[in-house]
Amino acid sequence: MASSSPVKDIMNELTCAVCLQLFEEPITLTCGHSFCCSCFENYWESKEEDADCVCPNCHEVLPQKPNLKKNVILSGLVEQMKKRDVEGSHKVESQAESKDGEGDEVTESGRVKVGGCESHCEVCNEEAAMRCVPCEILCCERHVKPHKQKGHRLVEPGVDVEEPRCTEHGTSIHFYCKDDDTLVCLMCTVEKHKDHQVVPVELAHAEFKGILVAKYSPLIESIKQFGSQIEQVQQEVKDTQLSGRGSEERIEEERREIHQAVDEKVNLMKNWLSERQRGKLSHLEHQTQNLQKEMDSLSETASTLKASLGELASISFLEGYKDLLHRLVSRSHFTTTEPAQYRLLVFSVVEQTADSLIQQCENLLKEIQKELVKQVEAADLQYSTLKSLYGRTPSLDQNSARGQIMISQGLKMATLTGTNNSHPEHPDRFDVCAQVVSSDCFSSGRHYWEVEVRSSSLCRIGICLNSMGRKGRESGLGDNPESWCLEKDKNNYFARHNNQKIDLSVPGNPERFGFFLDCEAGELKCFWDSRVLHVFRGNFMDPVKPAIGVGFYGGGFYGGGSVQFSSF
Repeated sequence: MASSSPVKDIMNELTCAVCLQLFEEPITLTCGHSFCCSCFENYWESKEEDADCVCPNCHEVLPQKPNLKKNVILSGLVEQMKKRDVEGSHKVESQAESKDGEGDEVTESGRVKVGGCESHCEVCNEEAAMRCVPCEILCCERHVKPHKQKGHRLVEPGVDVEEPRCTEHGTSIHFYCKDDDTLVCLMCTVEKHKDHQVVPVELAHAEFKGILVAKYSPLIESIKQFGSQIEQVQQEVKDTQLSGRGSEERIEEERREIHQAVDEKVNLMKNWLSERQRGKLSHLEHQTQNLQKEMDSLSETASTLKASLGELASISFLEGYKDLLHRLVSRSHFTTTEPAQYRLLVFSVVEQTADSLIQQCENLLKEIQKELVKQVEAADLQYSTLKSLYGRTPSLDQNSARGQIMISQGLKMATLTGTNNSHPEHPDRFDVCAQVVSSDCFSSGRHYWEVEVRSSSLCRIGICLNSMGRKGRESGLGDNPESWCLEKDKNNYFARHNNQKIDLSVPGNPERFGFFLDCEAGELKCFWDSRVLHVFRGNFMDPVKPAIGVGFYGGGFYGGGSVQFSSF
């Protein structure tokens, strides 16, 4: 096996990866790779304005154009190799002629391609390790290195791979036309694309790869954001389904209770009606019997009188006269009267009772429907809508701030200083808890505000009844029945009310929280990044005030920082 020439190895190392020729005024980048000065200048000018430039060999990103200086050592080596090539040119030609006579092929570079040998390097005749597809040459382990550095496609020697070729000339493609956005061959660069901006495919690959690399990080960040939003929507879907099922069950239970109450009332009324009806029918039947008996007696008397008046014989008439006269005299006081009314059953009263029951049911259904509409309207309020419709920026009441709290000039920020500020005595001032309330007071309507907490490691924010005490430790926000608040304790968050707290899942370190107070509905919704963290319920038609606590007293102040109401 013939050994490779050290001179040939040096020739490969002195070849520019852009023009594939010996260096002309070689320069070296910070990554250590070298190129012709003109090749790199053209490459830099051909890249897009917003694209990062990368090294054509290793693709290291170059954020700015480097200060190009001539590599004197490489330049000297190139000059020496050029002189050596001139001196040995006649020898190469004679070798080429002798090989050509034996049926072998001579390459343009003066190198001999061994005819009929498909398993040996076409440069040094050692055993081939790879085949360069675009250069159509077999190379050993040593001579394949320049092709790897240039990013050429390499395959096993026996693998048949069809490399894309120019459709017009049938030759290999080595260039990219930026004007037409198409791949071209060497012949195309001097014909159809003569005056176009044409660069080697390696440079185009490196440049466009740099553009895509710059787009990759924002794309990944967008994917993460969309993934987070999808998770939020999916969680909201689950919460909505769960809430919907619970609401349906409660409505169905109310419906059953209403139906049961109506059925019981209707059955009572029907039983009462039946009982009254039976009593009146019995009374009327008794009246009918009495009247019928009287009518029968009168009919009999009338028949007797008629028969006596028709008697012609004097003796017979006189014999029955006294008895008939007695009967008529005893009936002389009889007069027809209206039958006595049974007043215990009055259908109009029953109808009024039924109408009243129906009206009660209708009123109840209207109230239920009104409440459902109210809940739907409240649920349909988008986070962004809350700001535009109900947004406000409360102001802090200096007369309520504890001595260690300093209020900003705009009355929006509360800062725990740790030193006692000279505040005048006031009945509304907190004496133990480092807290301050707003001068705004709400007892009706809807209100939305936001509180910034990024400058505080420990704070409580929420609302309290205006009637809440201001003295002693029991006046701490969330530690009594008259206050509701969120608590931030470093990276831990809680919902507090009546000295009870609930853990909240709040990822990251939020800068602010939002509060939506619906006094009539009796709800205080706490928001973070358009997400509802917690809902407090209470009697908020009693006057309430937004409140802030910055650090808390417990043998000394700790935590603290600044908390402020945000402006819209």
